[in-house]
Amino acid sequence: MGETKIDRRRRYTLSVIQEAFFALLAEVGFAKMTVADICRRAEINRGTFYLHCEDKYALLDALIDEALAAAPPLEGVESATLCQRPPADDDYRLLYSDSDSYARVARRVIERGAEQMVPWVMEKTGLSREDAFLLFVHNVQGNLAVNRLLGWRRGPEFAHAQELLNAYSEGGLLAVSALRDSDNPS
Repeated sequence: MGETKIDRRRRYTLSVIQEAFFALLAEVGFAKMTVADICRRAEINRGTFYLHCEDKYALLDALIDEALAAAPPLEGVESATLCQRPPADDDYRLLYSDSDSYARVARRVIERGAEQMVPWVMEKTGLSREDAFLLFVHNVQGNLAVNRLLGWRRGPEFAHAQELLNAYSEGGLLAVSALRDSDNPS
C-alpha cells in the first residue's frame, strides 16, 4: 500500500527540522543552538518539534546514528570500524567537526562498537572486559582525533592514516598480549 498523507507530513517535518539543525550547527554550533532556534529556522512551532524529537540532544543522537549508519567503509581497509568511516555527506561531517557534538559522536561510536569490539580485543589479548574496554575507548578516541584532524575527507591521506592506525593498533594488541603472557607464565 502507498504512503499515507501523515507519513509524508511526518517525513517532511523531520526533514525541515534536520535542515534547520544542520544550518544552525554550521552557524552557531550545537552548544548555542536552542530548540526555539530550530523551530524558528524550520518554521514550525515547539509543539510540532516535540512531537518529533524529545529535545535537541535526542535529535543530535538520532542524526549521529544516521551518520554512522550511512558511513561507507573505506575500500581496502578491512576493519573499517565506525571510528574509521568518514561521514557520507557534508551535513554529517558537521556533526564530527562541531566541538560540542563531537563528544557525543565519540560516545555513540563507543556505545555502538563496544559490543562487537570489546570481546574481540579480549580474545586477541586475553585481557579482562574492563581492560579491553579501556583499549577500545583509546583506539576509538585516537582514530576519531586523527580523522578529525584530516577533515574526514576520503582520499590517499585518509587511507594512509587508516592503514597506519590499524598497524599501530595491531602492534599494540600484540604487545599487550605478549606482556600479559610474560606476567602469567603457565
